Amino acid sequence: MQPKLRGSMIKVASWNVRGLNGIDHQKAVAQLVKDYCIQFIGLIETRVSIANVQRVRANFLHSWSWFDDYSGPAGRIWLAWCNLDVNVEILWVDTQLIHCRATNKRTHTKCLISVLYGDCDLIPRRDMWTAIKNLAENITDEPWLILGDFNAVIDASEVCGRAADTTASMTEFRNCILETGLIHLPFTGSPFTWHNCSEGPRSLWKRLDRMLVNAEWLNKWPESSYISALPSTSDHSPLILNSANRGNDHGMFRFDNYLAKRSGFLILSDRFGGTGLLERIYMGLSLS
Repeated sequence: MQPKLRGSMIKVASWNVRGLNGIDHQKAVAQLVKDYCIQFIGLIETRVSIANVQRVRANFLHSWSWFDDYSGPAGRIWLAWCNLDVNVEILWVDTQLIHCRATNKRTHTKCLISVLYGDCDLIPRRDMWTAIKNLAENITDEPWLILGDFNAVIDASEVCGRAADTTASMTEFRNCILETGLIHLPFTGSPFTWHNCSEGPRSLWKRLDRMLVNAEWLNKWPESSYISALPSTSDHSPLILNSANRGNDHGMFRFDNYLAKRSGFLILSDRFGGTGLLERIYMGLSLS
């Protein structure tokens, strides 16, 4: 059953497609857009050379607008959006992140969207954390969504199998979230978004892909969640933003106790009106 489009929120998705040169991968993206009524999508790790960009795009999402940055490795991040529904203004571009403002043409509601693809290595990934912090310092009153493949996990619970994730990598990710006040959206589907396609003792699952939002986003769209869908042609799950009313099914709300232990948490809670979402979650959690 397709999630319903509600209110003024743009239907957003991201997917590390692990290549877009193949027709099967292009068809998978087109099917995802159709099945979930996607209006804006970030496509990650396209592996399309700049010489083949137009050839590939001619095969799917016809009449959509596109944006990419080929100043770094080929086609790391592509943005695509439906011109009938959405207007997009590109605000900032980096090799690991594209930041934009999207406007719902029907309601004229605006939001900020950052699609990212974190570097596989710890040292260059620090540039991404710095970029996120810099953006957060300049975003005060606009809803902001960050989504994509972070290539990092928060803690060991987001890994199933033997992995070499370092404590430093996890700590840097957590510190970025703490310093920016970003919040994990609740989600349904698998908690692991990537698999190494191996079996037996070499099988490895990780939660590398996610959606984060700021307090202003939850103030405007408190029912927001996302779906971690089946990966099909990729080894990563696509992520689909969903504003449908969840009723009593609250999905898997990812809230980390380490956030509540920081003094800034109560300040963030106040921004939701005292008895808002964060405070209710906080009061219901054991901090053991």
